[in-house]
Amino acid sequence: MSTFEKPQIIVHIQKGLNYTVFDSKWVPCSAKFVTMGNFARGTGVIQVYEIQRGDLKLLREIEKAKPIKCGTFGAASLQQRFLATGDFGGNLHIWNLEAPEMPVYSVKGHKEIINTIDGVGGLGIGEGAPEIVTGSRDGTVKVWDPRQKEDPVANMEPAKEKTRETVGPWHLAMLIIKKNVLSVLAMTMGTSSCLTSGTCHCGGRQTLKMGYAAWNLTERTSV
Repeated sequence: MSTFEKPQIIVHIQKGLNYTVFDSKWVPCSAKFVTMGNFARGTGVIQVYEIQRGDLKLLREIEKAKPIKCGTFGAASLQQRFLATGDFGGNLHIWNLEAPEMPVYSVKGHKEIINTIDGVGGLGIGEGAPEIVTGSRDGTVKVWDPRQKEDPVANMEPAKEKTRETVGPWHLAMLIIKKNVLSVLAMTMGTSSCLTSGTCHCGGRQTLKMGYAAWNLTERTSV
C-alpha cells in the first residue's frame, strides 16, 4: 500500500497553546469546543474556542486552582450545556461556561486525581436521570446525580481478595482494579452498567445497581 492509499488525516486548523492539554470536547450543537489542562505554574485552565472563517477564536479563558484532567457534556441539557470536569485534587465540578466564576455543582469525589469522566441522560439522548460517572487513581468508580449533593448514587471500590464467577459458559477469575482507573469506556442506563480500564492491565464491567464488578478481564498488555 502506497502512502497515498493509506488513510490521511488533514489538518484543518492548527494552533499552539502555552499549557498542557489533557482533554477537549465539542460544545453540543455549536461550532465551539473546550480544551482543558494545566499551566506550568500548576493551575488548571479551561479555554473556549469557536471556529470562525477557518480560524480559531478564543472566546473565554478560565483559570482554576487545580489542574483539570477531564470533562464531559454528557449529562447536560442542550439548553444549559454545562461542562462537568474532574481535576487533580479529586474534585468533580459542573460549570456554567457563561458564568464560570463558581461551579453550579461541586463535590470532593475522590481521594486522588480523577482520570476519567463520562455522563448520560443529557443532550436529548437516551432516557433516565442525568448522571455522571468518574474513575480515579484511588481505584474507585463512582456515579453522581447532580441533583443530589455530596454522596454518589453508586460507589464501586476495589475488592480485598480474588473471587470467581461464572459468565455464560466461561469461568473467569475476577480481578478487581486495585489502583488507578484510567478510563470509563462506556456508561449505559438500560443495563445499569459501565466499562472501565486501568493500569493493572485489566478491565471490567461495573454493575451500578449492586456496586461491584460483574466481570473483569486481565491481559498481558496495558488496557
